[in-house]
Amino acid sequence: MTLKDLYRLLRRHWLLLLLVPLVTTASVFYFGRNRDKKYTSDTVIYTGIASGYKIDGDNNAAGGGWNAASTAFDNLLSLITSRDTREEVCLRLLARHLLERKASGAAGAARPQTASAAPSGVLAAVQRVLLPAKLATADQPLLDSLAATLAGSTEEETLANLTAAYRASNTNAVYKLFYSKHPYYSEAAMWNISANRVKDSDLLRIEYSAKNPQICRETLDILTQVFIRKHKELFVGQNENVIGYFDAATQKAYTKLQAAEQKLLQFHQKHNIVDYDKQMITSTEERQLTADKFNELEMQYAGASSALKSTESALGKRGVSNLKSQEILRLRNRLADLNGQISEVELLNKSATSPDGAARLANLNQQVATVSNSLDEAVSSYDADTRSTQGVAVKDLLQDYTKNVLQVEDLRGQLSSMRRQKENFTSQYNSLVPLGAEIRKIRREVEIAEKEYMSQVEGLKQSKLSQQNVELASQLKVVDPPNLPATAGGTRLLVLLLGGLIGSFLFTGAGVVVADLLNNSLQKPTLATKVTSFPVMGIIPNTTNLNQKQLLDAQRAEDQLARQLLLKMHQKDDSTKPFMIGVLSSQSGEGKTTLATSLTASLNNMKIKTLGLFPNDHADHAWLEGHTSYYSPLQGLSQGVTVADLVGTRTYNNAVIIVEFPALLEATYPASLLQSLDLILVAVKATRSWEQADKKIFENIRNVSKAPIEVVLNGVLPEYVTDFIGARVKSSTGKRAGLPPRPLQGLLNP
Repeated sequence: MTLKDLYRLLRRHWLLLLLVPLVTTASVFYFGRNRDKKYTSDTVIYTGIASGYKIDGDNNAAGGGWNAASTAFDNLLSLITSRDTREEVCLRLLARHLLERKASGAAGAARPQTASAAPSGVLAAVQRVLLPAKLATADQPLLDSLAATLAGSTEEETLANLTAAYRASNTNAVYKLFYSKHPYYSEAAMWNISANRVKDSDLLRIEYSAKNPQICRETLDILTQVFIRKHKELFVGQNENVIGYFDAATQKAYTKLQAAEQKLLQFHQKHNIVDYDKQMITSTEERQLTADKFNELEMQYAGASSALKSTESALGKRGVSNLKSQEILRLRNRLADLNGQISEVELLNKSATSPDGAARLANLNQQVATVSNSLDEAVSSYDADTRSTQGVAVKDLLQDYTKNVLQVEDLRGQLSSMRRQKENFTSQYNSLVPLGAEIRKIRREVEIAEKEYMSQVEGLKQSKLSQQNVELASQLKVVDPPNLPATAGGTRLLVLLLGGLIGSFLFTGAGVVVADLLNNSLQKPTLATKVTSFPVMGIIPNTTNLNQKQLLDAQRAEDQLARQLLLKMHQKDDSTKPFMIGVLSSQSGEGKTTLATSLTASLNNMKIKTLGLFPNDHADHAWLEGHTSYYSPLQGLSQGVTVADLVGTRTYNNAVIIVEFPALLEATYPASLLQSLDLILVAVKATRSWEQADKKIFENIRNVSKAPIEVVLNGVLPEYVTDFIGARVKSSTGKRAGLPPRPLQGLLNP
């Protein structure tokens, strides 16, 4: 559809496009003039989502960025408009008002058995628009009944009663009231709540509109309290499961750590270990030192023994036969024993010094000195005896002997003590070496348990810190409490009127366009050619209620049809026979008679002798005298019948013969005449569609007759006439026509 077609369509239905918007606007004004005014209250809440203080100190960090803040605000808005929040706000508001009714005594006269739910459905919607005062009065018995049956001594008790009644079933008065269209206590009323973030700040603005300013503020105040409480419960409860998990995990890790440490302690106690690493190092060092000192003493002892043997040999050569007397041997053995004890005490004092050890060492040294003196005296005495007997001076030799004896005995005692100490250190070292793998395994268990415990403690610490941070962040603050609105907002009646006017116009226009698109009639010549597959030779306009210009266009269309027919006549090769034109249609009332009469009159006016041949069922009508004849369609059924057989040979005196056939789908038609036709004109009413039966019958006609078939549309709308005949060019101003205008002829199809 082009813009030109759209303009024509809207112009044709201008009255409908005018009346429907006017009626709609009048209806909107009539039904909307008594609409209740609404009061709007708002409150502002500080959230602290984007810039609030945090316990972890990360106050200037971007955190989750813009997306995190946007998600947090979306969560807040969803919580405000959630069904559970709306239910609690409605029930709390109803509980407060029921308690006030009970306190004022308004519910005393109420009868519970006569209470009914508030009107709902289409009737309630109509009453709220037309009779709001009447509907408000109808709600009073229900509220009085609820106040008498469910109102308690406190608001919380009343709320509990209402909640229990609401959740008891879906047929009680409280449930029906919540899901009704009540302006204050219904779910629909709570949809008047709107919450939005104030630009990019941490502020949240909540608005609510209602018919009563006091109820508007009360509802918003209750909503603020319920929302803040639910928000806090939601945020505080987020970390409870996490904290519980870390508590249990920390206790389990601590128990495991205690078991590992106890196992390590028992191992130390069992093997007398204080510090395994230090003891191992000390044992290794002492074992090595003892071995080195033992080797050194062995070397010293070997040297002293060799010197003693040399001295004894020298003394023996000089006849000292009594050197090995009992006394000297006893003193020497005693001296060796004392030297061994001194070595042991000195070693013990090196590891742990004590007063008893020092006293014992001093006593042993004193005994050694005493024994040494006794041994010197015994040897000197024996030397004097020996000298007087034998007369040999061996003083120096005896001194060396005594010194070597003391040294040998001292070294023998030290070697004995060092040997035992070496065996002890070796035994201690050998006992510590196999314990290394076991103690490393136990230490590894302790280390793993300790790391696990510290990890769980850190997680518990972070979760508790996060919980405290969330508790601080969830503390919403009302920075602008709900106000009591003093003036009502506009009813927006003008907006409704404009919307109704424009909407009805657009809707009606769309309906007209859709109806035209769905209309498959043959009004447009181009569409008729496409649908019928036959060319359109001409049109006959609809002449009802036409103005002067449209009448002129209709006359031009008839003249053009006649001129088109003249062109067809000149295409005939044999000019000795009349030009036979058949006027056909599928059904009656298609305009065949009008077409045949118009063509007959137009051609005769052009001095072309033309005969209109009509079926004899048209004999009661008055036609053009001298140019009209009738025939019987039944006579033309036989094969080979011609026009001369039906009306006589005088018909051949005419240049053109126009034969009207009966309706092809309704009556019997002279099929034998089809073969003698030079042109077939199909009269089709432009207001109907081309059906499958039409297509089939004319396919059969085409198989019988060799004449070309063309369509003539009857009853075409005036706006489509110019598409076929063309628009007349306007004459220039100040110029006259060269020839006088042709007189207007009367139309044959008024």
